Amino acid sequence: MIKFNFFNSFFVISFVFFLIFFSDSVISYADDEIINLETRKQELTKDAYAGDADAQYMLGRLALETKNPPDHSTAVYWFRIASESNHLKAQEMLGAQLFSGLGVPANPKEASIWWYKAAMAGSSTAQASLGVLYALGSGVKKDLIEAYKWLTIASLYGNKAAAIQRDDSISLQMTANEIREAQKRVDLIIKEIKK
Repeated sequence: MIKFNFFNSFFVISFVFFLIFFSDSVISYADDEIINLETRKQELTKDAYAGDADAQYMLGRLALETKNPPDHSTAVYWFRIASESNHLKAQEMLGAQLFSGLGVPANPKEASIWWYKAAMAGSSTAQASLGVLYALGSGVKKDLIEAYKWLTIASLYGNKAAAIQRDDSISLQMTANEIREAQKRVDLIIKEIKK
């Protein structure tokens, strides 16, 4: 059985950052639309304070993508507010910020809570991220069966990177009985996940 060593841990952490930051990393507007960024921020801020979760999420993204260096604490602030309104992408991003300790002290346990909420709402990014947390034992008890389960669910929702991580790392550390148990858990929880 292959042990989960430093190289695998580094690979898994890199995998999380790839999933979160590069899967949806560009804020885009219609090609023919010219945006005055300050005017747009003012409009978004007004909408965000009125309770618009999409505007709150966009302000978080703008804090990361339009500032050099990125303003992680402002991003966390807006992602948290939008996450509390069940904004799926905000929950993914808040989990990433909490996991990595950007803008706040690292808190993988809280990251796991937000990623679980997003995972149950159908986010393959959050599902894969949960798989990584269970593989690392970061914020949750290390459990390769749970890691395999969440990576499998993410792959069922179209996340190819999750399938690769599961097949090239996690499954190599498991027995056949553990893999069967993980498959049973997938069958049990997949019915509860929103599509």
